[in-house]
This record gives sequence, structure tokens and C-alpha cells, in this order.
Amino acid sequence: KYAEYILRIIPDKLTQEMAFYAGTVDSYTAGTHQVERLRKDSRFQVFSGLSFGYTYIGYNMRRKPFDDVRVRRALGMAVDTRKIHKYILNGEAEDITGPFVKQSKHYNRLIRPLPFDMKGAERLLHKAGWKKVNGKMVKNGKRLAFMLVTNNGNEARKSISQVVQDSWKKIGVKVSLDRVEWAVFLEKYINSLNFDAVILGWRLGLDPDLYQIWHSSQTKPHQLNFVGYKNKEADDLIVKIRQEYDFQRQIGFAHRLHEIIYRDQPYTFLYVGKWTALLDKKIVVAEDADGKGRYRKI
Repeated sequence: KYAEYILRIIPDKLTQEMAFYAGTVDSYTAGTHQVERLRKDSRFQVFSGLSFGYTYIGYNMRRKPFDDVRVRRALGMAVDTRKIHKYILNGEAEDITGPFVKQSKHYNRLIRPLPFDMKGAERLLHKAGWKKVNGKMVKNGKRLAFMLVTNNGNEARKSISQVVQDSWKKIGVKVSLDRVEWAVFLEKYINSLNFDAVILGWRLGLDPDLYQIWHSSQTKPHQLNFVGYKNKEADDLIVKIRQEYDFQRQIGFAHRLHEIIYRDQPYTFLYVGKWTALLDKKIVVAEDADGKGRYRKI
């Protein structure tokens, strides 16, 4: 209901913050490192919540060793997501275990995150035929080694890639890193299905239709199931969720789909981020129900 709304594009983070303090910008989305400080500032109104979506490590299941669920689960168990939440995201994140928006009823809250367990991860790799020799995970004379890729311009993903690389090194896995510009990243790696593992994220809505991301028909180049996940029961549930009008039955199908995807671990689900927006306290709502102008904080 504003008479006028002006959106300014300010690429530099520090300049954004300074403009907000100076009053030349009225609303501002805080970085995770700023939230604790800005929340206590009496000059601003603060709004916080969970993001609609999540960040993950996706594995190209067409390639060895990622075709083995034990390897995917072991890699997930070797990543300390709580450390990522605390030290990279300054506590502005929560665990997530599956493909649905965490705020929705379709999200299965009975499923617990993978345990952080380095020794357990090594035992799983041993069951999959890998042996740790002189600190290196080896099978048939070949070391477990691959490339982890993500896009440039996202500092959180850059830091996560380094933490994950170090974690996997401790269980004998050699990981090289590559970070490229978004357009190159999509063309070189994602759309051509030419990658081993990738750090990415989804922004989602409350609609539980996950056909494009998870159905086995969507695994071709330039499609969204680029990790190549295929599961017949999951396919059936995805279609049922699309077709079911009874909300409770739809939730039941979604919870089962969540279980299956969690069991198969095509992704290591890292976190759902929190957002904090700040608004200058001079921004108020006018009320004229009785003919008198009254103003209240949003």
C-alpha cells in the first residue's frame, strides 16, 4: 500500500549496511554474522524465520562410487553439520533431513539427521569394499578420490566445501575443489551431468510437488534431477502426491517419500538457513478506521 517503493541495487555488502545505518535504505536483510548484533539494536524492527528450501551435497549416482548407498551414507556421516551451522552460519541454520520445506506438514519430523560418526563412516566404507591403507581409502588398488564443485560468489558454500574436504580427508578420501562462475558452473557441470559431487541449494514453495527434482524421468541433461536419482517406489509416491486431493493422505505419501529419499541419501542434507530482515522503526502502518490517523509498528 505504499504510494512509492524504490529498490536500490547495492552489490557491496558493507555499503549496503552503511546505507541502512545512514537511513538512505529503510529495509535490509542481515548477513548471518550480523544478526546477533543487529537484533539488539533499538533503532530497528526485526523479522526472522526459516528459509523455504535447503542446502545440500548432491552425488552423481551414475558414477562410481556414488552408485553405492553405503558410500553416500558414509560421506554424509563424516560431515559435522553442527559445526557448519555454528561456525560458518553463526547459528543461523537448522538440521534438515529430506526434500520438503521444513515448515510444511509434508516434512517428516520423525526422521532424525544422520549421526556425525567418523568411525562409523569408515566401517560403512569397509563394508562397501574400501580399506584404509596408510591413511588412504583404497579399493582394487584405486584410491577413493573425486571432485567437489560449487558456484563462485557464495561465501558460505566456499567455506562449506573446505570444511567438507577436510572432513573427508580424515577418513582417507581425497577431494579436489572447483568453484566457477554461475553460468559456467551450469553449463560445464550441471546441465551436462559432468560432475562427481556438488554443493547447491533449492528454494522451494509449500506445494509438495517434487516431480521435476526427484522423478526418474527428469534425469536427462538440462533437467533438475541431475544427480540421477531413480527409485520406483519414490516415482509412484511423487505421482500420487500430485494427484491426491485428500490432504491427510497426501501427507502420508509425502512422509513415506521423505523416508525413502533419506534412506537412499542421494543428497547429504546440510541445513536450512534462517533469514533476518530489519526495518527502520519509522516505517509504520496507518489506520483510519475511525477517521483519525493512527500509526503502529509493523
